[in-house]
Amino acid sequence: MSNAEKQMDAVIRILEDQKHYSVSEIAPCVSISAKKVELFLRFLAKYGFVTYDENRKKAIICADFLLHEHPTDSNLDLIIKRK
Repeated sequence: MSNAEKQMDAVIRILEDQKHYSVSEIAPCVSISAKKVELFLRFLAKYGFVTYDENRKKAIICADFLLHEHPTDSNLDLIIKRK
């Protein structure tokens, strides 16, 4: 896994608890610039993985993304039924 992939994965891991996080909170935790975090969050929002508030510069992960990212026994049936 490349360094960039590790950093993107780290951003997603931060968001996994389904709380709102600001760009300024995320950037120091993943050792990348706030601008790059913002670009990544915009990308994720464009494809419906997160909801990103441009004014407040805060993001929250979408529950559907978590279902697909980390299937468990309890939600695996939901994923299969959707396909």
